[in-house]
Amino acid sequence: MDHSPKLPVTWHNVFAVLLLITAGVLVYSNTFRSPFVFDDINFITRNDPHVHMTAFSWGAIKEAALEGQPRHRYLPNISFAVNYYFGRENPFGYHLVNLGIHILTGIFLFFLFKTTLFLCSDEKIGRLSSIKPLSGRAPVEWAALFGALLWLVHPVQTNAVTYMCQRMTSMAALFFVLSLLLYVTGRRFFQNGRFKASLAFFAGCVVSGICAVASKENTGTLPMFILLYEWFFFQNLKKLRSARPLVWVVVSAIAFIGITVHFMGFDPVSRILASYGRREFTLSQRVMTEFRVVIYYLSLLVFPHPRRLILDHDYPLSHSLVTPISTITSLTAIIGLLILAEYAAKKDRLLSFGILWFLGNLVIESSVIGIEIIYEHRIYLPGMFLYLAFSRMVIRVFGTRTRWAGAILTAFVLVLALWAYQRNIIWQTEESFWTDNVQKSPGKARPYQNLAYSLQARGDYTGAIANYRKSLAITPHPTAYANLGQCFESLGYYSDAVEAYSRSLKIKPDAPNVHADLAVALVNIGEFGAAMAHFEKAARLNPKNPGPELSIKALRAFLDQCREPETCIKTAIAQKPDNAELRLTLGIIYEKQARTDEAMAVYETVKRMIGETDRKLYERVVTRLAFLHAVNGDMEQTRRLLEKGIQTAPDNPNFYYEMAALYASLYQVENAESFLDKAIQKGFCRWDQLQSDQRLESLRSTRYYQNLKRSD
Repeated sequence: MDHSPKLPVTWHNVFAVLLLITAGVLVYSNTFRSPFVFDDINFITRNDPHVHMTAFSWGAIKEAALEGQPRHRYLPNISFAVNYYFGRENPFGYHLVNLGIHILTGIFLFFLFKTTLFLCSDEKIGRLSSIKPLSGRAPVEWAALFGALLWLVHPVQTNAVTYMCQRMTSMAALFFVLSLLLYVTGRRFFQNGRFKASLAFFAGCVVSGICAVASKENTGTLPMFILLYEWFFFQNLKKLRSARPLVWVVVSAIAFIGITVHFMGFDPVSRILASYGRREFTLSQRVMTEFRVVIYYLSLLVFPHPRRLILDHDYPLSHSLVTPISTITSLTAIIGLLILAEYAAKKDRLLSFGILWFLGNLVIESSVIGIEIIYEHRIYLPGMFLYLAFSRMVIRVFGTRTRWAGAILTAFVLVLALWAYQRNIIWQTEESFWTDNVQKSPGKARPYQNLAYSLQARGDYTGAIANYRKSLAITPHPTAYANLGQCFESLGYYSDAVEAYSRSLKIKPDAPNVHADLAVALVNIGEFGAAMAHFEKAARLNPKNPGPELSIKALRAFLDQCREPETCIKTAIAQKPDNAELRLTLGIIYEKQARTDEAMAVYETVKRMIGETDRKLYERVVTRLAFLHAVNGDMEQTRRLLEKGIQTAPDNPNFYYEMAALYASLYQVENAESFLDKAIQKGFCRWDQLQSDQRLESLRSTRYYQNLKRSD
């Protein structure tokens, strides 16, 4: 029998290639204008200037390869730089390249599948799962084509294709598949005595393998899979008794160790342990959780409905093998798959190899390294041979009824293509994309934060504030607080902005931009001294930025002209007559000068200016007015103001506290205790204020107050 690796450009191949190209273009035709999202911003647009190539030169290419983020992903970073050179931040070019890589991978995969099936059907291994070819090679051609099509249009691939920065994943898979295909082709030439031709293919295999490793770290398994393929399909699972197979094992092991050292250094254990320093999970938690993740990945291959697909999963951790119980059941399932692979190795070579391919290609990203728990793009490469095993299984079931098999497989392809197209609709705007993530991961802070950022970018500050608050309620984050402050400032809510910036700096005190933003907000509420201090801190933290120094000079010149606080505030009000916060500060100055009537007049003006929408400022001005009315002895007006405040902001603890202080000053102890209790329930926790406030003197001797002290 002639086993020479002839791959003639017949109508079979032409038809297959054209069909793969057409299917890929149709499924992803609605993505070419989809925006940059999430890590696209970190690795392509705003946060990585190293890939912003403006002049096509060796220096620029070298900078993109060696300095682009993440490190060691040289080829994708170069490709991003080339995209930037030709189209800057127009997403069309990036999507076009991503789709081209995806389709090209599908084409290489088709030829690899076809070659693998011919090797499986070789007489020395056994007929192709008992299929009786109707017209020579037809079953092999159709099984390979449908396997590649199922992989190409599968909705789970959208996270590696539509998500632009995951070109790292698709490019790595492209070279991985090409390297294996070149090896297999070279091996068949070698088998038939055409040694010079085989050397050319083996050289191409090495070059492509290097390109795979230069694309992403997970391709470090390539030498082991070349060895596994050799053992399965060329050595017929022979025992390693001779020296030649052992040489292959040693060479593969050396290559794998070399790749590991390249990425992890000579102390990989320390690198792995260090990777958990910034994570919210431990090494043991991640390993146990990944048992469940691997089975979840498998379920996505089986049923990838768009409602199950998401970029930012909120996946619960495993804290022990029985917490949750699905941890040990998933581990059992993985062991069962390995047993099935061992059992099927002789009877169903392709299924066995597909299982090992799936599990083996998840080893790097789904084991001990402290990276994110789950991302769908991680099954882009591991799932490949399972699609082939499925299409081959359908053809086996229908046997000689090839039309039925073709109809069933076509139906699967069409359903998957439709779901992929529907999934891609989610990616068409940042808002729709992150809204989808929020709906599917409602307990995770990051989707809310990113949705808020997309709303902020298009000027919907109210919507952004609502989502930043949801994010912060789950997990406090300095960037979320800083962005929240920017939204408040854009709406003119300067007191809220000051509070948000201050909270950001409590978490990350060495952020120069936040200090500068806080200084601007402080200027807008008339806190000029505090503003100066933060401008100076920003200048010290980032001396290369001239902005803070210019602001310091401008503020000093302003203060030198007006000198007195009252004059400065009045001058600022004249410059910004719509700034209600400055008027509030003027009222506070009048209070300190015992000019109560003038202070109250200013506060009434502020209240009319802002209505009840600016909650922070509304709270402050109502509280000040209530206090002054109480000082004047008008307790009824004080009570009405505070009741209005409670009605407007029922979750604000300060209004309840002020009402408690009012009733305590009137010796209405029972009412005072009731409102103080409500204030505490709403979140009041300023125990220092509670102990020093003279208005609460009538409560000091009560059992209620003593119990509060003990609980404190």
